[in-house]
Formats: sequence, C-alpha cells, structure tokens
Amino acid sequence: SVAAPSAPDEVPADLETAVSNGRAFLARQQAADGSFDGGGPKVAMTALSLLAFLASGDTPDVGRYGLVVHAATDYLLSQQAADGYFGSGDRGMYTHAIATLALSQVYGVEPGPERRLRTRAALAKAVRTILNAQNAPKSEPKYAGGWRYERDSPDSDLSLSGWNALALRAARDVGIEVPDDAIARAADFVMRCYNEAAKGFGYQPGNDPQPGETGIGLVCLYVLGAADKQTGPLDNAVNYLNTHPIDENSPFPYYAAYYVTQAAFQRGGEAWMKIGRRGLERLIKQQEKDGGWRQSKTAQEPGRVYATAMAVQALAVPYRLLPAYQR
Repeated sequence: SVAAPSAPDEVPADLETAVSNGRAFLARQQAADGSFDGGGPKVAMTALSLLAFLASGDTPDVGRYGLVVHAATDYLLSQQAADGYFGSGDRGMYTHAIATLALSQVYGVEPGPERRLRTRAALAKAVRTILNAQNAPKSEPKYAGGWRYERDSPDSDLSLSGWNALALRAARDVGIEVPDDAIARAADFVMRCYNEAAKGFGYQPGNDPQPGETGIGLVCLYVLGAADKQTGPLDNAVNYLNTHPIDENSPFPYYAAYYVTQAAFQRGGEAWMKIGRRGLERLIKQQEKDGGWRQSKTAQEPGRVYATAMAVQALAVPYRLLPAYQR
C-alpha cells in the first residue's frame, strides 16, 4: 500500500491502484545487480526508478519494495567515479543530476548508519561536481548559473538546469553544504528562460515556451525560493499550462507530465484541480494492463522503464513524500 494523500477529493479515485500496479511493473524490471535498464542510460534509469519507489512510500528495507530500493541504491553508489561523477557515458550531467537527486532522497530515509555514511560521502562529492559544472566558463552571460550536458559545456539549458537545481536543493535539505550563491544564480538562469512575450518558459533564453519547460521553470522557482519575487511570471506561466495541456503527441510527454504535475502541486488550489488532477487522469487512462506505460512517441524518451518511472512519480505527487518537492 502507499501513503494516503492529504486531500483524497483532489485526486482520481483509482490513483492508488495505478501507482501500485506501476510499482509492481517496475519491480519486475530490476536486474540482479539492482539496476534498471530498458533502453536509456542505466544509471539514470535506475535513479528514476528509485525515485518512483521513494515517492510512493518505499524506503530501504521497508515496505513492499524495500529490497528493491536497497538494491537500486547499492547499484547507484557502485557507479560513482572517484571524482564524484555519475555521468560518464550517455547523457552526462542529466544522469549525474538525477542520480544525485535520488541519493539525496534515499539518504533521508536510510536506516543503516554505515550506509548513511557511505551515501553522505557520495552525495558530498556529487554536489561538488554540480557546483564545479555551474562555475564552468560560459560563452555568453545569458548562460551563467545554469548547466548543460557536459561539465564544461559553454552554454546552458533549462532542462539540464532543472535537474541540477533540484539536486542541489535536495542535497541542501539533508545537510550537504550548498552555497546560497549557487541557488540564487540557478534561479537567475531559470528566469532568463522566461519568454515575456509568450508568457511561458523556453528551453534556452530567447526560445519559444513549451509546456514541459514551463513546468520546469515553475518548479525551480518554487523549490529555489524565488517564487515570491516573480509573482507576475508565475501567474502567466500557470495560465500558459492551463491553455496548453499535455497529450501523448506533446514533445516529451512523460517528462512534461512529471514537471507540470509538480508545478501544479506547488501552485495548489485551482491550478491543481485544472492542471494537476487533469494530468493524473490522463496518465491513469494510458496505463497498460501489465501496470506499465507504453513508450513515448518522442524518440529521446527511452523505453517503458523510463515511461513508467516518470508516470509513477507524477501520480505520486499528491502523496507529498519526496522532501525536494515539499511546498
């Protein structure tokens, strides 16, 4: 079973069944070494799957899938390079940020003292890597404070920056040192991706907005503590999401659903009912009989493990269990 949402009337009646069946599908995909694969970068797929279990109430050795969580955590820890990097190979700083986020969330619920020490040491090194990448020289001032695929990339984008900003916020929440300046510079980059004319957030400064990027922008402003300073853009971005609903033909539909659901939850009230709950109902209707979700039409969204991990995380938002996304 999973934790009950605090306001059951705000979620579809069959939410818990969908989350339960999604977790069961994911658990069947875990390899003997604790990893999850399914077509994408194995470290990133494992971290996203781990987040799906954590978001719906499983912790290391506790809950129906406690052993799944334990094994996935061990696999992630085994994949960190000596310099703290998780991104060797495909997707670079994407993989690194997602692994850092997952480990920060599991660290807060890890019961074993020795494993806590090991996880904390891994987190500290991973955070240094993120901070060093943020400080890499950029080709133009508009890219300052953000992240891109490689640690030394000369530009930045909102998608990469969203994951890395969330990882920093999550690590700070569990006691890893993150300078205030790093948080503020990340929020400044996010705002440079806001398109004033179109009232939404784009992939890079000056780009046209998309629902997924607008969701990322909203979530980042909330979790980075910048929402109070940007009430106009926040209001506009929420309106943009309400008038640009996600469907399976949207670019990166699972990725967008994950962030837009988080954004609607952060906003709360009418935005949650119109945007968040609507998105959950759409995801539940798309769930396959085996508990998983079909692969995205967007080629860069790899396989069913990815689709299911992202869908379960979105559906678990009302459970309010991941500290990184607390209001």
